[in-house]
Amino acid sequence: MFNETLYESLGLGSAYRKVLAGQRLDLDEGEALFTCPDLHAVTALAQHARIRRHGAAVHYVVNRQLNYTNVCVNRCRFCSFRREGDQAGSYVMTVEQALDRLRQSGLDEAVQSPTGAGEVHIVGGCHPELPLDYYLSLIQAVQTRWPSVVVKAFTAVEIAHLARTHGLTVPDLLQRLKDAGLAMLPGGGAEVFSPRVRAELCPEKADAETWLAVSRTAHELGIPTNATMLFGHVETFRERLEHLDRLRRLQDDTGGLRCFIPLPFLTKNNPLGERLGLKGPDAADILRTVALSRLMLDNVPHIKAYWVMLGVKLAQVALHCGADDLDGSVVEERIGHEAGAGSPQGMTVPEIEACIRAVGGTPVRRDALFRPLGAATADTASREPVPFHSPLEEPAAVLALTDPLTRAAAGERLDRATLLTLGCQASLQTLGRAAFLRRQALHPEGRATYVVDRNINTTNICECGCAFCAFHVKAGQPGGYVLTVDEVAAKIEELFALGGRQVLMQGGHNPVCDLAWYEALFRELMARFPDLHLHALSAPEIFAMAEREGLSVAQALARLKAAGLKSIPGAGAEILVDAVRQRVSPNKCSAAQWLAVMAEAHRQGLLSSATMMFGHVEQLEDRVDHLLAIRTQQDATGGFIAFIPWTFQPGGSQLSRDPAGPAVYLRTLALSRLALDNVANLQASWVTMGPQVGQLALFFGANDLGSTMLEENVVAAAGTAFSMQEQELRDLAAAAGYTPCRRDQAYRLLEHCA
Repeated sequence: MFNETLYESLGLGSAYRKVLAGQRLDLDEGEALFTCPDLHAVTALAQHARIRRHGAAVHYVVNRQLNYTNVCVNRCRFCSFRREGDQAGSYVMTVEQALDRLRQSGLDEAVQSPTGAGEVHIVGGCHPELPLDYYLSLIQAVQTRWPSVVVKAFTAVEIAHLARTHGLTVPDLLQRLKDAGLAMLPGGGAEVFSPRVRAELCPEKADAETWLAVSRTAHELGIPTNATMLFGHVETFRERLEHLDRLRRLQDDTGGLRCFIPLPFLTKNNPLGERLGLKGPDAADILRTVALSRLMLDNVPHIKAYWVMLGVKLAQVALHCGADDLDGSVVEERIGHEAGAGSPQGMTVPEIEACIRAVGGTPVRRDALFRPLGAATADTASREPVPFHSPLEEPAAVLALTDPLTRAAAGERLDRATLLTLGCQASLQTLGRAAFLRRQALHPEGRATYVVDRNINTTNICECGCAFCAFHVKAGQPGGYVLTVDEVAAKIEELFALGGRQVLMQGGHNPVCDLAWYEALFRELMARFPDLHLHALSAPEIFAMAEREGLSVAQALARLKAAGLKSIPGAGAEILVDAVRQRVSPNKCSAAQWLAVMAEAHRQGLLSSATMMFGHVEQLEDRVDHLLAIRTQQDATGGFIAFIPWTFQPGGSQLSRDPAGPAVYLRTLALSRLALDNVANLQASWVTMGPQVGQLALFFGANDLGSTMLEENVVAAAGTAFSMQEQELRDLAAAAGYTPCRRDQAYRLLEHCA
């Protein structure tokens, strides 16, 4: 568990004691935290500080963003938003156009809702020619039209630019803006305060001293501000810490900072990313920076997980790593998206609150000044509770499992009761760290493996009609298909051209695609591609074929093996509890039948994977029973080469519920690693969770990143369409500290991996 002994062993004893005592960390302690390889130990300290200050509260705001111009005299190398005045795509909104844009965003309706809208956030470029009256009129018009909203406008850089170009002092300018209706300054333009970094990235922009001086003046005039840090480009950890230290010294003096927002550098459409080839910070670095922000800024009330630039899923995880704010509805955002942000343009209040509840938080609606605006909407959706407490203060039932967890990391078996207690009550960090230690014990060589292959879905026509499936169509319906041999072969040729030699082939339960059909297909493919590894047909498909033919499963498998089948994917398991299967897939084989197909495959020398699709109608007890069923089967036959848990994707399916969030996914992944002491490999599901959470999976028990997924249709049919090239996948593993290694289906390495 997270105690003083652990932190002493990591060289973080003084940081641990200071955090517990509520004392200030120095820069050396911050640097030790930044460079500590134990991500869970670092984020656990930050979450302790966050829980102590805010409990389970997660703040959000109903807001609108307005970028009044993208014309800017500064040529910051990280900026994808700015344009020259005569450049294609440059614009300046008139005041009336700005008001129209806010109206079109639904601000009138938001203001009229019971709790109202809390913020209009206005920033733009440092335009060389706009008159001062433009800015005053813009603020006044917004405040007059929507008097209940807080107008948060103009970064410290914009303020310094306006004061200089209009011959005003900063106090005079701020007072005029305040009189017009300005209530708060956003935190942009801070970037990194280091003179070295600013000289390299933004030499024309106001320097750090100017940014801090403008913020100080605003605080003295009663105008609170936020603060940001753009990180993950050319700065060092020490320079990040010095930036944070400058902010907390400002806060010591003025108390005017409301919130700090760490912003990851995004690489698209800007010179820094495209010319220098910088990749930006990875998920683990982002979470460390969020955690260090909470730990170093002991006097700043709030830390924001800005979902626009972090991505929604990583922002949710950040709420377990020190952040207490998720920003807001936004509706339209340009600066981050022009730099490559993959997040949606906006979120509704129900979506925001669902995101918060999915990680165990309590939604608290606020305005720009962090004043609460009323209770959260009623939570009517079915969801599982996620523990949201300090990892340093686990419940007694979890603390009692310290010794079993230590033994589990060494490979000893956990019983059902222990797994249920951990799943119900342990913090994300406690589960994650135990699973990480078990992963390291099983795979001490420091590798993260992957396979180059392709999913080929031979048919989407299926008679099962599973409630969770958005891929299938019934026979005779539009959109149904059956691939020809030549169509399948063309897909394999594309795979071979990329160096892949394995396909994962599955389809629907289509009576046309019977046992003889697959035998003929497999023989033809093996004749054309002798080096092909056919990883094909789920247990339910094989069971259904055998049943239709009046054959035993053993007979069907023997024929398929003779035709070229090499191994079996683990699909169709869903949840191996019949009460659950009756609700989501009543026309598929039972849990016992799924296991029997796998047992027979293993007896015939066919290795297989096993899966678990969770986050629909099942409960934690069902997931644990699924894991125990796999473990028992593995004890008997030993043929499961890997386990892949992945989350139900609700888009287009008959099941209406919010998808399981990343916290539930990572918890389930970690629990899987701890439960399956006899299954060597655990695969990350970046296809459903995205690359960032896929990388974090390597810290929660996974040792494999799965497939490069040249083609994927089933999850994509539910509206989830993450994709990665092989090099991106390798970069993901390397950034997490692992050596990326290409493998085959049997987990044999296909390259030298030091």
